[in-house]
Amino acid sequence: MDPMPNKEKAPDFTMMGMDEKEHTLDGLKGKFVLVNFWATWCTPCKMEMPTLEAIHKRMDNEKFTVLGIHVGPGPEAIENFLKTNPVSFPIYIDMDMEHNWGIPGLPTTFLLNPDGEMIYRAVGKRDFSSPDMENFFQGLIDSYF
Repeated sequence: MDPMPNKEKAPDFTMMGMDEKEHTLDGLKGKFVLVNFWATWCTPCKMEMPTLEAIHKRMDNEKFTVLGIHVGPGPEAIENFLKTNPVSFPIYIDMDMEHNWGIPGLPTTFLLNPDGEMIYRAVGKRDFSSPDMENFFQGLIDSYF
């Protein structure tokens, strides 16, 4: 992941989740959040999803969580995808892409610190479940908490 030079606060939002409830980013403050922007029509996004699920399951979810934000229409396409590729982390739906996160393409993933600052970004597919990535996340957690 590439360091974000300014550590700007991530733009807050209110989005509908797959649980049919509204959620805000503010509700996740206090932990590291790996925010992944993806879409069901994006092949690299779909290939990356199992690695996001794996790291979410391995990390302490009181200190680190994954959040998937589906860009574009939903929820039917998302439900169909999740039937064959289930995940335990929350998926929110951004139908209009009105939030100014500076996303150059999909997938794009941001790592937020517990204060809600964007500290790292990855553009393109990554293996978030690799040992190196897990050690990277754990080192950040250990140095913060």
